[in-house]
Amino acid sequence: MEIIIQDTLNLYKEMLNLPEGERSEFFSGELLKPFNRMFEIMHMPKTPEAMGCIQLSGQESKMIEMLERLEKTDAWNNAKRTIEAAAARFEKASIPLPEKVVVGIFLGNPEYLSMFQGYTGMGSIPGYILIMIDPNEKNLPKLNACITHEFHHNVLFHNTKWNFMTDVTVGRYIAIEGLAESFAASMFGEEFIGPWVTDGLVQGADLETARRIISKSLDVRGFMEVRKYIFGKHPMMPETQDFGMPFCGGYAVGYYAIQAYLKKTGISIEKATVMDGDEVIKASGYFED
Repeated sequence: MEIIIQDTLNLYKEMLNLPEGERSEFFSGELLKPFNRMFEIMHMPKTPEAMGCIQLSGQESKMIEMLERLEKTDAWNNAKRTIEAAAARFEKASIPLPEKVVVGIFLGNPEYLSMFQGYTGMGSIPGYILIMIDPNEKNLPKLNACITHEFHHNVLFHNTKWNFMTDVTVGRYIAIEGLAESFAASMFGEEFIGPWVTDGLVQGADLETARRIISKSLDVRGFMEVRKYIFGKHPMMPETQDFGMPFCGGYAVGYYAIQAYLKKTGISIEKATVMDGDEVIKASGYFED
């Protein structure tokens, strides 16, 4: 498998030397060039706003600071080493991988990412991984785990034959996220995975509420209906405001359900990746009272 790490470090530096009026075209034309096909598939505009990235003008000092923090931690080289290590585990388990993976680390919008501890990623289209980060002391140590999570999505969807928009169920979706979190935890430790699992965002009564709601809805189908069970009370999804699901409740429930499955069966996380998510979740025992 070919691994390409987009040199966003030097591309951002080059962009910052341009007049403000030329930056948008440079961003979409140069920084996002390797991801053109991904944006076409997703019908997503190639803009910083759509990606959750920082504004290209009026934030120069902040962007320079962000780049310096990422460069200091050797983020781009670490990203390649992380993908190599993750890929080796799947290869050892004879799990098919995409022929090529392109990884881009982008500067995130601090306001938008504040609810995610300053970082997030996209990896559901095999061959492409986007990371958006407002780097700080708390999330930089978790960056490699985030990349691993998104790479796991690449591998899972590379081996998936069903249509995500129409065929995804609540069970399958929480399995997707729970498997990715569990794979990252197996590589780096639970303390380095997403804040919705490790920092008490969905714990205690909120976790039980999410588990109860999802337990009755595992067979709900279709992305537009399923997503509210995953994201919960999300500020960008008005239809979830009075639903009762805690913010990112599906992520946390998925993680604990997959952990229960792995402990119950002894099956490896790599092998579980290519199994049917609905069957995995129902066999986990996590929803049995």
